Amino acid sequence: MFSEVSENTVLSVSELGEFVKAALNQSFGTEGIWVKGVIASYSAHSSGHHYLDLQEFAELASAAPVATVSCVIWKTRAPFLLSQINSTPLGTLRNGLSLVARVKPNFWPKGGRLSFQIEEIDFGLSQMANLQAKEKIRTKLRQLGIWDHNHDLQTPLVPLRVGLVTAQGSAAESDFLGELTRSGFAFKVTYRPASTAGEAAPIQISTSIRQLQRSELDLICLVRGGGSMSDLSVFDTDEVVTSVAASSIPVWVGIGHSTDTTLVEEVANRYLDVPQSVARAVVTRVQEFLDEIDQLRQKIRDLGRSGLELARLQLAEIAHQSVRGPIELTHLHDMRIGQYLERIKGGTVLATANARSELSVTCHVINAAGGHLIAEQLRQMEALAGLPKANSLSVLREQSHVMDLLESYTRASDPEEMSKRGFSLLASESGYLIRAIDEIEVGQRIKGIVGHSSFVATVNEKTTNVEHKERGGAGV
Repeated sequence: MFSEVSENTVLSVSELGEFVKAALNQSFGTEGIWVKGVIASYSAHSSGHHYLDLQEFAELASAAPVATVSCVIWKTRAPFLLSQINSTPLGTLRNGLSLVARVKPNFWPKGGRLSFQIEEIDFGLSQMANLQAKEKIRTKLRQLGIWDHNHDLQTPLVPLRVGLVTAQGSAAESDFLGELTRSGFAFKVTYRPASTAGEAAPIQISTSIRQLQRSELDLICLVRGGGSMSDLSVFDTDEVVTSVAASSIPVWVGIGHSTDTTLVEEVANRYLDVPQSVARAVVTRVQEFLDEIDQLRQKIRDLGRSGLELARLQLAEIAHQSVRGPIELTHLHDMRIGQYLERIKGGTVLATANARSELSVTCHVINAAGGHLIAEQLRQMEALAGLPKANSLSVLREQSHVMDLLESYTRASDPEEMSKRGFSLLASESGYLIRAIDEIEVGQRIKGIVGHSSFVATVNEKTTNVEHKERGGAGV
């Protein structure tokens, strides 16, 4: 009948439908045609049939496909095809999966609708198509210069301002927030709900991440709990991967266990397995910072104690020297004076012996020369005997003066003597000696030392003498 149809033939609607059906079946042949596309609008009907669209995109970032065809896997064929795909790395049929399939036309004349029934799936080519799709996204992000952008961001030391993207009311939300709450830290969470599975998930996730960019956050956490492993394809979509890579805030991801690595894991600042692991990592980072602060505080305390001990030792040495020094100096001068006395004594005896020797000689001269020289020789002898005595008295007077000066200096350095003259020493409650007005603060408790007594007072006022700034005072 249809072979006799010419340009002048007029067909009814049903005849046209049958004509189209026959023409399609003839064109596709008995084996059908292989086609490649991306699955969308996938659904498993209660009847056992599986419905889906195969779409083609001109560019990865295109919001709408350039072509779409409807496909169906009849329930008589579905168990065989689904068991095959479940045994491959593809996992299962799902939205976003690239598929290479052999199809036949299925035109329904009564409804005027055309679909294609899937007869066979090439799993090797399908897997290759998915790998190629991933590589195209990698290439695009590298060309844009954002492939490593988020991965290389520095996470703040204390990430207390956290953005959360996950499905509202999900186990992921409960697990994540519960972990932060139990830590006791003052986390501030900004929540942007988004579906993590299904056709709308890529747009919702990418929109939520972009919205969080406008908030003052330290970290964004994208988490997913439960669900099918096939839903991970959402995290290989161009929208989600690009939004994470381009984020100016570090993004930590926890989307579940997987043998295959998603693109989001590759571009995120950090990847962990499940939502609780992400939350624990955030808590750990804050705790590690506090632990480091405690260690630094302990080091500062130890250094302060070491410095205080050293200062006390130095002060004790100074105090020891201030008392011991004058005593040793006095002993030194006593020794020197003794030496001087010995020298004087020796000089006197020697001079006397010399005088007596000269006297003996003089006596012989007197006996020889006459008595008129006796008086002159006696005068010289007395002069020789008196000379050492005069020198001795002069040295003693000089050394006595030096000793008086040393005693005066020593007494002046004695804190007890200083307190007797009206002076007192001021120190902090911890024992540090106060040397300048700048070391005193209003409200500070200070200790005063007067002689053998001490007192404690509180500083109510502090003033500085403008004319004598180095002698500042304080009102107590």
